[in-house]
Formats: sequence, structure tokens, C-alpha cells
Amino acid sequence: MPAEVLVMCRACGRPQPEGPPRCVFCGEPLPEAPRSTVEVRLDLGRGRGLFAGPEQLSFQGRPDGPPATVPWARVRRLEWERRPYLEALGLLAFAALGLWAPTRDMKVMGLVAGVMGVLLAGLYRHRALTLDVTGGARLRWPLGMALRGSARQARLEAAWGALAAMARERGVTVVPTAQEEPERPRA
Repeated sequence: MPAEVLVMCRACGRPQPEGPPRCVFCGEPLPEAPRSTVEVRLDLGRGRGLFAGPEQLSFQGRPDGPPATVPWARVRRLEWERRPYLEALGLLAFAALGLWAPTRDMKVMGLVAGVMGVLLAGLYRHRALTLDVTGGARLRWPLGMALRGSARQARLEAAWGALAAMARERGVTVVPTAQEEPERPRA
């Protein structure tokens, strides 16, 4: 739920919730409600990045391509995705092949590959930002992977916190909600 913003009427001086263009008491035009000028800049490496300003969100997915830009006025829902690096479990196939390997060295290599796959899947997390915009469109911006407990994870989570606060200020639905507990860093 976004915080209630009160606007003071310049004519009668009475406070009232932001929303109607005119004062409910005297009918005079109301001033614009103050907006935060906080900006979020997240460098994702290799020329990629995310920027959230007072007016718009922008994602640079490729260093040589144009950024995807969406005005805040069009954003209806913001979702933070966090999932394990399940693709690394494909290395378990080498462990299975190692069971039938003709030499001991090949069996050990298959076992090591399987263990590495399980470790990678347990230690790394993919992050993505999904935006639902007016007109029913859904944009998914992949932010990359981060090792649990790393500085990169901390930067991504801090950027999400600031971005979620900006979205709530503008009345945008944010998922996960503030009641959900963030991912705990590894010990």
C-alpha cells in the first residue's frame, strides 16, 4: 500500500489527500504532490545496466543495443525474481556417464563434474525484474547471477529495495511484498 501523500491547498490552506485536481473545500487547483528525486543506477557489467529515475525505468540489456525505456506512469506491477541456477544441474549427466566409464580417472572426473553442478546450483541465484505495463504487456529484464552472500548480491538486493520504494511511492504493485522475508545470505 503506498504511503498517503497530503497536499496543501494554496487558497484555503487545508491539507487533503493527493488525487483530485481541485481542492474539495474551495475548488481551487491543487499543486502537484512532491515526488522523490531518488535515482537507482545498477551496473550489471559488460555494458549492461538498470536505471530508475523520477520519470522512467531504463534497462540496457546489450552494450551495442538501445536501452528499453518505460515511463513510471505505464508501470502497473513490479516483480523481483530470484531462482536457483538449475542449469548447472546438467553437469550431473557427466556423473551418470562416469558410472559406466572404462577407467578410474574418467569416473572421478564425472563425479567431480556432478559435485560441481550441485554446488553451483546451490550457491548461485539468477535475478530478474519483471514489469507489467499498461496494455497487458509484460517485460522481463534479466539482471544476471550472483553468488549467495557476495557483494554483487548485496548490490542487487539494495537496488531492489530502492526500486521497490520508488514503485510503492507511485502506487505500483510490488511483488514480493514487504512482509516477505528477503533471501538470507549464506554463513
